[in-house]
Amino acid sequence: MADQALPDLYSIPVSPPNWDTVGKFYISFCVTWTFLLFLGMGFLIANRNNPILKVRALTLSLTAILCLHAYWILAQITYPVGMTLPVIPAYDIQYFFMGIWFPMGIALFHASNTRFLYVAKLQKKYARSPKGLRKKQGCNGADTSWLCRIRNLDYPTRILIYIGLAMVVQVLLTVGMWLACKKYHPSFGVAGTELHPGTIAEQMVELSRGWEWWPTAFWQVIWTWIVAPTLIWRAWGIRDTLGWRFQTIACCIANLHATPMWLISMYLPAFEPINVYFSSSEWIHLSVMFFEIFTVFVPCWLVVRQRSLRKKAADSNAKWETASKATVRASSSVEWKSASVLEKGLTIEYIDQELGDRLFTMSALDHVLNFNPGPLQEFSALRDFSGENVAFLTRLAKWKNSWPEAPDEDYMRDLFTRALVIYTDFVSPRDAEFPINLSSQDLKYLEAIFERPARILCGEARVDPATPFSGDSSPGGTRRGSDNSSEPEEDWFELGDIAGRVQYAGEISNAFDVSVFDRAQAHIKYLVLTNTWPKFVREIQLQRRSGETERSGETGLSSSTLASRVSEFVRALL
Repeated sequence: MADQALPDLYSIPVSPPNWDTVGKFYISFCVTWTFLLFLGMGFLIANRNNPILKVRALTLSLTAILCLHAYWILAQITYPVGMTLPVIPAYDIQYFFMGIWFPMGIALFHASNTRFLYVAKLQKKYARSPKGLRKKQGCNGADTSWLCRIRNLDYPTRILIYIGLAMVVQVLLTVGMWLACKKYHPSFGVAGTELHPGTIAEQMVELSRGWEWWPTAFWQVIWTWIVAPTLIWRAWGIRDTLGWRFQTIACCIANLHATPMWLISMYLPAFEPINVYFSSSEWIHLSVMFFEIFTVFVPCWLVVRQRSLRKKAADSNAKWETASKATVRASSSVEWKSASVLEKGLTIEYIDQELGDRLFTMSALDHVLNFNPGPLQEFSALRDFSGENVAFLTRLAKWKNSWPEAPDEDYMRDLFTRALVIYTDFVSPRDAEFPINLSSQDLKYLEAIFERPARILCGEARVDPATPFSGDSSPGGTRRGSDNSSEPEEDWFELGDIAGRVQYAGEISNAFDVSVFDRAQAHIKYLVLTNTWPKFVREIQLQRRSGETERSGETGLSSSTLASRVSEFVRALL
């Protein structure tokens, strides 16, 4: 009887598509949601240079979404067309998607989430003193140690290497267990892993259970109940203006139900009537939909909202900056009294309603940058993740103020060396951890002046992420792969570490003068005006309203206070 039961399942005939109301709903919903998702992804790609999106590393997160969505599509078409395939190949597809494709998507997704913590940590250096702007030095011995080379790689590349190694293990494990399990191929495999005698329905249930699914369940538990809560705990105290914290926490919470409900629906008999229309894996795909909402659609909304805020700032600046100089001077004492309170980052008591949107102007921003940029610098680094912009503007202002009317040659070389520090710290895509967002034309202009001197002083042999294990000599001819381990590492170092002790002695471009950074300065200052500055002003105004509410309302048990507390909690998440 057992020998007769086995071929019944393997030779069960295929069925026609199930086009009942539920089947039509699944297909219609799948097509509509996929279209909206691709539309949102296209919008994000088209606006990838927006500050909200640029810091997110869209390539990683959208690749993860594509992997997860492919598995999501498979689940949606299971009810209408699943039985049109032979049973064993259908389960083979599900097994490999859930064993390889789905874990890879989850791994990439959480890698993109951990980038949030990485960026937040690095941006803290801009909220500290200028001495804190030096990069963390990598380990020595990169010429001889492959492990050291990996540690010296940039964070995204290093994470991808770790994920790649983990996926190799997962693929080998998944394929090995499939080869060992005779359920999927009765002609070979480990004895005792074949299907047990029983009805076709019982054997189909057995196909979806068993030890071969344990690695998938194990990785889901790791990602859902260890990695995700850790991310929530580490991200909870970060208050960014980009919606990145909200996205990370929301995705982690939305995934907590997936693995428990998947296991419960598979093993609890009470779920059998539900599983006919809503399969066990749909509980996982429900969390995938939340991933897509918070990773694609929420950033789209944030970009649209930021455009409105940028337009308001640009319009306000154009309105008030075109006013007559006499009017501006006449009202300057009132405006800058307000701005002086604003720049301290305190609750504003002096910004009355008649000032309106005058604070959204370049004059107000210039005043804060010139007299007390600290609060704005801290806000941009810890909340907006754009600390490099304000740090660049303040460092450049100090550099310009150090120019005498007629510098001699020695002082000119000192000025050029300090300009090289600014270039390597903020401009150069090769040296800066957070390069400022310049147009290609402005970047090429500065590279023509500073890139070659920067390579002479800094060296050429930084590890190339594209070929991290290459042992060839660098273009600059610096020594690599020396057998003498006592020799110091001379391939590359921070220029800022030696700027006070050495001076560039090479040829200085004729285009170098006090105005060499003017175009970059104007571009970054306008970027701060239309992106960071409105958020900073609005944050201070919210603090003022919150303070007034606390002073005016002493009834802490009132329903209005409860509503305000709920509102504050939601605002904290966002």
